[in-house]
This record gives sequence, structure tokens and C-alpha cells, in this order.
Amino acid sequence: MEAAAKEPMLFKRSMKSVLLLSAIYAVVSNVYLYSAYFNSSVIEWSYLICTVMVIAFVLPIVKLFRNQHWYFPAFIFLFWIPFSVLLAFVLSQVLPVTDDYVDFGLLLVYCLILNVAVMVLSIALGIIINTGWMLWHRMKQNKKQ
Repeated sequence: MEAAAKEPMLFKRSMKSVLLLSAIYAVVSNVYLYSAYFNSSVIEWSYLICTVMVIAFVLPIVKLFRNQHWYFPAFIFLFWIPFSVLLAFVLSQVLPVTDDYVDFGLLLVYCLILNVAVMVLSIALGIIINTGWMLWHRMKQNKKQ
């Protein structure tokens, strides 16, 4: 009975976490794009940067979704897309870019591929870790009984 009363609260918290993480990840993705645009060494270090981003993105997923909504991080990707597009539009209006749209377009495609890979890996790892965590606790509880 008590678990049923907590369900709407847990659902709201999980959805708020999904929206917040989607917005944060969109900001980080766009910062990565514009950092690469203004500093070419970011491209040289892109795989290391993406590895750090994956680790940094997995940690909040693991921490925030250890409840019965362990699968909610899959929705982060769905909200990350519109947040990224809106933020990219705003940043394109605020930050100066050259008239060489081909170079920026190629950089955009490269960064988009890396960002999508980072998002998919982060979400998959977070869900796998939380699923393993949940199964481990169930096994421990079954052994006690």
C-alpha cells in the first residue's frame, strides 16, 4: 500500500531527472561543438574528451535511477535531441561563426556523431549498471529468504 502511494512521487522525480539530465547533456554537447570550432586541439583530443564525457554522463544516470524506474534514462536521448537543437540555434545567433559554412557543417557532423555515440554509450552503460545492481540486490534478498 505504501509503495503505491510513493509511485507518483517517484515517477515525477524520475521524469524531472530525465529532463534535467537531457538539458545538461545538451549544454555539454553544444559546448563541445563550439569549443572544437574555436580551438582545433579539441578535435585532436576528441576521443579522450568523449571518454570523459561518457564517464561523467553515466555517473548521474547510475545515481538517480537506482529505483524502479531504472529504464527511464532511455528517454534522455529523446529529450536531448530537441534541447540540443534549440540550444544550437540560440548559440548560432549569439556566437559569431565564419562565412565558411562548409567547414562548420563538417565539424557539426563530426561532433554530432561523437555526441550521439557518447549519449548512446552513456545511457546503455547506465541502464546496464542499474540493471545489474537491481539483479544483485534481488539475488541477495532471495538468498536471505
